[in-house]
Amino acid sequence: MLNTVHLQTFLAVVETGSFSAAAKRLHMSQPAVSQQIRALEEQMGGVRLFRRSGQQMVLTLAGEQLLSNARELVAMAERTVQAVSALRGQIGGRVRVGCVAGGAEAFLPYALAVVQRQYPAVTVEVEVQAADRLLEGLGERLFDLVLVNDPPRRRGFETRLLAVERLVLVALSGHPLLSAEQIPAGVLRDYPLALPRVGHLLRRVIEDGLRRRGVNVSDLRIALEADSPLLLRAAVEAGIGLAFLPVSLLPARLERLGIVALAGQPVAQEWHLVRLRERAPAHVVDLMYETLLAEETRSVLLQLGLTT
Repeated sequence: MLNTVHLQTFLAVVETGSFSAAAKRLHMSQPAVSQQIRALEEQMGGVRLFRRSGQQMVLTLAGEQLLSNARELVAMAERTVQAVSALRGQIGGRVRVGCVAGGAEAFLPYALAVVQRQYPAVTVEVEVQAADRLLEGLGERLFDLVLVNDPPRRRGFETRLLAVERLVLVALSGHPLLSAEQIPAGVLRDYPLALPRVGHLLRRVIEDGLRRRGVNVSDLRIALEADSPLLLRAAVEAGIGLAFLPVSLLPARLERLGIVALAGQPVAQEWHLVRLRERAPAHVVDLMYETLLAEETRSVLLQLGLTT
């Protein structure tokens, strides 16, 4: 089925004449606009929807064929939203969300803001704990939803991938590695690092990423270990060492920090949304679950640097 968010992006490019102008109108990055257009082209069977003519993006024959239908579908979706919006104020309640530390604290509020806009009478209670405690609490119905890095293997849980988040190697502004391109991982042996503690999921993700590059963490000079990504970011800013940080934790403007261009495939962690498969009727929980997995939320996460 066609994605209405992708169609809205398509119409914005048509109306503004370029990906960059559409990105500005939609408050998105230009790569995000390009990605949504590519996704729409794949949904349409791999056809090209635009071609470049000078500085402008103009429609191909396939794009012209899509144009009128796209406007009709987007208008129909908007009318449906308006028809249902009157009911939103009647949907309320409290939803208990458990979240594992490791970066979600930075992006989760943006996802919850989508829920709040759609259901303003809903109150969300968020608690940060270790993953095993969260899953135990979910089984005991202490939480309605939990957000964890590693999908649980237990029966009775329904798990959906919410997003994938890159971990980038960050250094203090002026660090010599920031001026080089495609740094081999072996160079890290010469510099102190701030890492999550042994046993933390982020530590395992980092260790796996370095091992694929031929480097063992045991060979590195670890200056600081901490489970809080915010503390690790502060350690970089204080000059203690380099650190791998989730992209959602990077400041909007990298004035004091820079990203080291580490060679190899990106190091990434996954975020999974989990709920009980068999649960007591709670319509507001189902609505929140569906909203967090919907296209509007995925678009917000995409703007924060996560992929969905």
